Amino acid sequence: MKKRYAFGVVVLLLLVIFIAGILYEGEDKKASFENNVLPRFGQKLWTYNMNKHEFRKHSDNDDDMSKEEIVLQILMPEETSGNTTYSLLTDNAQIPKENAIFGEYSQEFLVGKKLYSYFPKTFEFYEIIFNGVKFVPKKLSNNEIQEIFPDYKIIKVSELVKGNYSIDFAKSNNKYILFNDKNKDFYKYYIVPNDSKSLEIGEFSNQFKVFDKVDIKIQRLEGCSKAYPCYEIIVK
Repeated sequence: MKKRYAFGVVVLLLLVIFIAGILYEGEDKKASFENNVLPRFGQKLWTYNMNKHEFRKHSDNDDDMSKEEIVLQILMPEETSGNTTYSLLTDNAQIPKENAIFGEYSQEFLVGKKLYSYFPKTFEFYEIIFNGVKFVPKKLSNNEIQEIFPDYKIIKVSELVKGNYSIDFAKSNNKYILFNDKNKDFYKYYIVPNDSKSLEIGEFSNQFKVFDKVDIKIQRLEGCSKAYPCYEIIVK
């Protein structure tokens, strides 16, 4: 009886581990993204100088109570929307203490003295502008994105929608950015293959670099459907 009981406990434990593994696998990519890309709660990331109209990375020497500067401190993403949110730290009474809210799981990055943001849900880039009262994202055009990423060739979503999009492989000029010019939603979309020796995903989910001829698909985890079609790029 004891042996049967022990055997049953072992089987039950293995079953629980198996089910947990399946559930974990489904959330693994999201968890990995949040842990590796999203800054930690409470971290002070950026400092904006209102007189010079420029951003810089936050330093331990920056004054949270400055009247000339604003420190952006990351908060936990909102539960309902996942929007990236910053608290504003400053002693300037003219600046409302409202949080700055950007895109869903957006990634902010500094280029020179300007702060930009990538919105993975829409494959779009924005510049973060201070309008004298608050910080607002301004959508970047094709040309503006090209200036920030001069080594990347831009592929327009409108070109993918037409189908049969192909490019010639070259060892040089082999980096690409997908530019959303169709106002499409790319929530849960990813680039396949994303673990191939022929292709490498860039810092942002709409960037990739090719090392050989490869067939690329941009699709959701659920695959292709009428509501969420797949898009194909053939590197020949």
